[in-house]
This record gives sequence, C-alpha cells and structure tokens, in this order.
Amino acid sequence: MAVMIKEPYHATFIHIPKNAGNTVSNWMRQNFVTQTTKRQQHSDVRLAQDMLGNLGWTFCVIRNPWDYAVSWYTFKIDVAKVRISMVKESPKLANSRKEKYNIEKQQNQIDRLEAEGFEGWLKRTNRGTQYSWAKDCDYWIRLENLSEDFKEVQRHLNCFEELGHANKTRNRTSYKDYYTSQELIDIVAKKWKVDIDAFGYDF
Repeated sequence: MAVMIKEPYHATFIHIPKNAGNTVSNWMRQNFVTQTTKRQQHSDVRLAQDMLGNLGWTFCVIRNPWDYAVSWYTFKIDVAKVRISMVKESPKLANSRKEKYNIEKQQNQIDRLEAEGFEGWLKRTNRGTQYSWAKDCDYWIRLENLSEDFKEVQRHLNCFEELGHANKTRNRTSYKDYYTSQELIDIVAKKWKVDIDAFGYDF
C-alpha cells in the first residue's frame, strides 16, 4: 500500500509489509488528508506512481532481514489465531465464503507452521526482498531506530504529533532466539543478500 498526502506538503509513504506500515499509515491519516492505493495492498514506487501520479517525497521503513523473517513467521501464526477468535466471538462469520473465516483451515495453518517450526518455514519461504520496495524511495527509516528516524518525516511534513504503535506482534522474544544454528543465519544471509548489502545489516 502507498499513502500519499498533497497538502500542505507533498509526500508518500511506501508500505513494506511487516515494517510498521500500519503505525505510519495511521499517523498520516490522523494528521492529513490522504490518498491510498486500492488495486494492490503493497505497492512500490512505480506502482504507486501509476495509481496516484506524482508522489512527491517518498519514504519507507526497512528492517533487519533476520528480524524480518521471524516477524513473517510469527505473523502467519498470530493472524490465524486472531481469525479463529473472531469466528468464535461472532459465529455468523463462519457462514462467510471467505477462507479466513474457516476455523478448520486456520487451525490447520497453525498446526502446519508450528509443526515445521521456524526452521522449516524459513527453508521453504520465497518471501521477497525489502529492497524491491525501498530502492526508489528518497528516505529509509530503520525500524530499529523508528522513533528517532521518524523525526525526519515529522520535520519534512512539519507535524510533530506522536507516532503511536499499531499491530505489535504479541508474545515474541528477540529474533535472535529463533536462530538456533549457523545454518539458519546463513539461509537469511543468502535469501535476503540484496537487503543486507543495500541496508548494511548484520546478524
């Protein structure tokens, strides 16, 4: 998704999934009149330009690739658990044709991910690089330094309202706890080499 404001300042946030996107998007919507891409949930600069035109100053949030991988794995489990809870709280949702409201399928998703563990998921995932979204942005915010780096966005937009925090992953320890062998560290180093080289991250 891309969120753009035109007045009084022209800027666009490129939402890279699992990188504080809802937090930043909510901040923009709360403080400005915005336009948002509709056709594709997560849009890079090129796709956003096709849908919104001139984007002005562009920015995004990037993340340590080893942390990024863990965040995706835990998110997949967490979202399935949330969907099951939603159906249990509102049974009428179970009549929906949407797969996300099928308790059996969501539980199967949880069982499969927990059975294979982070190692199994990591070996099979083909999750793309962050760089494919970030490469054309004017400014990169590091998630590890979100509050400090976001001050540049606040200065650029002359808006100093508090950022807040949305969609925090629950019950998750440090990403380093998931890497129980050098093999797992090396898998990320290979799969997300582009990100590591571009952003200068290490384990």
